[in-house]
Amino acid sequence: MTELNFHQIAHELLKKEVELVTLQGNFTGRLLEVGNDVLVLESRGRIRPRLVAIRIEVIVAIFRVEQMPRGPFGFNPPEELNAEQDQHESSDD
Repeated sequence: MTELNFHQIAHELLKKEVELVTLQGNFTGRLLEVGNDVLVLESRGRIRPRLVAIRIEVIVAIFRVEQMPRGPFGFNPPEELNAEQDQHESSDD
């Protein structure tokens, strides 16, 4: 197995939703850029997205975040609604 370094792993996650665990807290967003000493995330703000630059030396872990399905108001849809949609889709076959 070849040895991977942090930059190689981060480059594989470019343009994907990731979570960064740092010494100063956790950050979630779309990884936009991998520099020599910083990563740039597009983080969802309350009003509009914002760019966050995080120094690589403070990062403890990086991993991809799987997106959850969202309902009409931005929340996860209720389980009953998911079950009804599954039943409806399977009855169409």
